[in-house]
Amino acid sequence: MHILIYTPALTARIEYAWSILLKYVLQVDFSFTSEATIYIQTNAYKINYSKERLLEQEVSLPIGNLLIESGIRPQNISVFQHDGLTAFFQVELAGMDLPFDLPALVFYLVTRYEEYLPFEPDVHGRFTAKQSLAYRENFLRQPLVNEWAIRLRQLLQQKNPTFKFPVLSYKFQPTYDLDMAWAYLHKGGKRTVGGYLRTILKGNFTELKQRWQVQFSKKDDPFFTFPYLDALHDRFQLKPIYFVLLGDYDKFDTNISPNNWAFLWILQQLHKRYRLGIHPSYSSNKKRSQLQKEISRLRVITQEPVALSRQHFLKLTFPETYRRLLQVGIAVDYSLGYADDIGFRASIATPYPWYDLTQETMNPLLLYPFQVMDVTLKKYLQLNPAQAIENVNLIIQKTKSVGGTFCTLWHNSSFSYIDNWEGWDEVYEAILKMATQQKQD
Repeated sequence: MHILIYTPALTARIEYAWSILLKYVLQVDFSFTSEATIYIQTNAYKINYSKERLLEQEVSLPIGNLLIESGIRPQNISVFQHDGLTAFFQVELAGMDLPFDLPALVFYLVTRYEEYLPFEPDVHGRFTAKQSLAYRENFLRQPLVNEWAIRLRQLLQQKNPTFKFPVLSYKFQPTYDLDMAWAYLHKGGKRTVGGYLRTILKGNFTELKQRWQVQFSKKDDPFFTFPYLDALHDRFQLKPIYFVLLGDYDKFDTNISPNNWAFLWILQQLHKRYRLGIHPSYSSNKKRSQLQKEISRLRVITQEPVALSRQHFLKLTFPETYRRLLQVGIAVDYSLGYADDIGFRASIATPYPWYDLTQETMNPLLLYPFQVMDVTLKKYLQLNPAQAIENVNLIIQKTKSVGGTFCTLWHNSSFSYIDNWEGWDEVYEAILKMATQQKQD
């Protein structure tokens, strides 16, 4: 099925916003025309995106200013409720099917327009969830873009009962950040001795005993949870992605040495079963040469081009981070989520291409949003296991309701007994069970 969209002046922003709504979310073909006569005479399913209705059997949506202007400036956003959903960019025009500029709403949210504007960064230079419009207006945990796309689909079907849309299929994609494969082992003599000394100085004799038992083969290393995870993946028939930290040792990059034989062996074993992506180090966020070095390390291990990435510490800055990833050949990035809260950072539950606001161009880098991270639930939100399961279930159900993709971010270290993670393996198993259940009609 094909949709013809009329708009008086086609811009890159308009083209991108409609691509998100129709191609990436609703999965239908469309084209544009700026000629009213052609639009009226063509036999097609029609959407009029302008300031006045042209036909009776069309979906008419009003156009505002955001998508016909260029540049980045603070937007005067007044949020209201329409048909049970949050809306903004209100445009009241007679004869229109919606009282606001829907493509502008979509564009503002998925481009992360507000993150190009001045904001107060956290200690790691990140834009926080609490600064977002979605958090302030209480729709962070909704895939609002998908929900409005489905309302648009309903409008089209009302006008054209014969229009058959593709079925939107829910998907689940588990992912892991492999920051450190072992808690105590394979760190080299200097770091091992330093670990013992810090433990003694803190007076933490429980940890001292654990270190000793692991070091002398009486107990498994607590971070080496890969056999347990393999069993889970087999049980739930999952194909996760592991993002591997291969940086040089630094304050925030405390991974096992990329040259360690045991670490290389583990990565080779993981690569036989799963996809591996690069986990660009904290240091690489400002050094393209460091990022290239880490990608080269992973390429040597896998003997494949490196196409997938997620930023260490979720250090994501618009547009610099994504430009840097494109320059080194990354095709899909999984960094789009918050550290301090769960939910939909871009208000969408569908992978979609990145738009560079400063250059006004759509790019081939595919953004794959995640909604839930283990550290967010336990550390930032300070939820107990039961509360975590309840909160995540709401996200899963929202994602299923729009036929979106639910994506988790977990760490192999979160299945250990270190840092009070006991019992969180049961949380993760509960999440896997909920996430893999078929949508209930």
